[in-house]
Amino acid sequence: MRASAITIQSGLYSHPELGDIRITVNGRARSIVARWNGAELRITVPPKLPQAEYDRFIDRFGPRLLATKPKPRFAIDQILDTPEVDFSIVQGWEDDKDVFMTSVEKTPVRRKYKNFYIHLSALAVDRIDTAEVQGHINRLILIGAHDASAKFVLPRARQLASEVGRRPLGWAIKESRTKLGSCSSRGIITLSPRLIFLPQELRDFVIYHELAHLSEMNHSSSFHDVCNEYCGGREQELQQRLRLFRFPVF
Repeated sequence: MRASAITIQSGLYSHPELGDIRITVNGRARSIVARWNGAELRITVPPKLPQAEYDRFIDRFGPRLLATKPKPRFAIDQILDTPEVDFSIVQGWEDDKDVFMTSVEKTPVRRKYKNFYIHLSALAVDRIDTAEVQGHINRLILIGAHDASAKFVLPRARQLASEVGRRPLGWAIKESRTKLGSCSSRGIITLSPRLIFLPQELRDFVIYHELAHLSEMNHSSSFHDVCNEYCGGREQELQQRLRLFRFPVF
């Protein structure tokens, strides 16, 4: 088979310098797009992209991508703190499991309501900087964040809704990297488990934002008037603080 006839397929690949590369062939893509997701490089390519064209892209932009590669997010003995719970990354005692999570709720420490522990085997500790292990840790933390959000964020959301006289049709917790909250046309408000990492004022702001959509399903001036009223006149300030917040997960 001629080299020019070889095309790029979706899948997980490895590069000696860039590390793990997850390639996705997208029928709507018109060009090659690359971005980092934690320690993993994700590249979206058009259908039937020749291998040679992909290789030229890596040769040209590889040094720039390598220079912007994020540092590993998680490390052994690291503690991710929130007002109600925390997450500790520790070396585990079971070598047959790469990465797994336990929790302590009856006798938590550090003045928390619950402690989550992300355990890594000795092999996983040696590979903690890889995209695979970083991704496992990230997913487990988000599972714990979902549990914590259901226990602490949702009750607060219901309280705020009652205080401003709004009654959503329902509430849900659902993971999303791009949205901290959403409100459906039916009046169901969905919140991201990532809210557990926010200080209370910013959590409340996200909740107020979605409650305001029960009145205005847009981002018109009328919507911002409602949201600003719910926020005590601090909508712009809180929005700016939220933009600057850096979440500990990716």
